[in-house]
Amino acid sequence: ERRLAELGIRPGDLALDCGANVGTVTEALARLGAEVHAFEPNPHAYEELERRVGSLPNVHLHPVAVLDRDEGVRLYFHRNSASDEVAWSVGSSLVPTKGNVDPDRYIEVRGIDLGRFVLDLECSVKVAKIDVEGVEHIVLHRLIDSGAIDRIETVLVEVHDAHMPMLREDTRRLVERLRAEGLERKVRLDWS
Repeated sequence: ERRLAELGIRPGDLALDCGANVGTVTEALARLGAEVHAFEPNPHAYEELERRVGSLPNVHLHPVAVLDRDEGVRLYFHRNSASDEVAWSVGSSLVPTKGNVDPDRYIEVRGIDLGRFVLDLECSVKVAKIDVEGVEHIVLHRLIDSGAIDRIETVLVEVHDAHMPMLREDTRRLVERLRAEGLERKVRLDWS
C-alpha cells in the first residue's frame, strides 16, 4: 500500500490490476480512492476477489486473462492447487511449461486484448499493475505496439524470469525495447 501511495494516487484516478488474484492490490488501490478495474481469470481466486471487494462502488471486476488478443486460452493450475484452490491460485498460469503448474490440469478462460481495453477507456490510466505469471512480455509489447502505453502513467510489472528461465531472453529483449523507446521510467519491472 505504501508503494502505491508513493505514486500519488488520488480519488478518481483510474487503476488497472491485472492478475488481481484475491484482491490485495485491488483493495489497496480502492482505499486510496482509485477507480479500479481488476482482472483475474482463476475462478477460485475470482470468487474470493468478488467476496472481498465486489461490493465496493469504485471496483470493477473482470473474470478474464489479460493478453494481446481477444480469445479463449487455457489457464493451468498450480500442481498443489487440489489441496487448496485459493491459496495456490497465485501460481496458476497461461504458460503450460511454467515449473509449478500441472500441464494436465487446466480450464478454458476468456482472454482480452489489454491494449484495446486501455484505448477504449474514456480517460488515461494512473497506474497499471501487471502480474500475470509469465505473459507479461506479450502484454507489454502489445501495449507499446498499440500506443496504449501512452495512456498509462506508470506500469508496475513482476517479471517471472527468475523462476521461469525460458523467459530470460524475453525479459532481456523487453528491457532493451523499453530503454530504446524511453519507457524504462514508466514501466517498472521490479514489482513483487
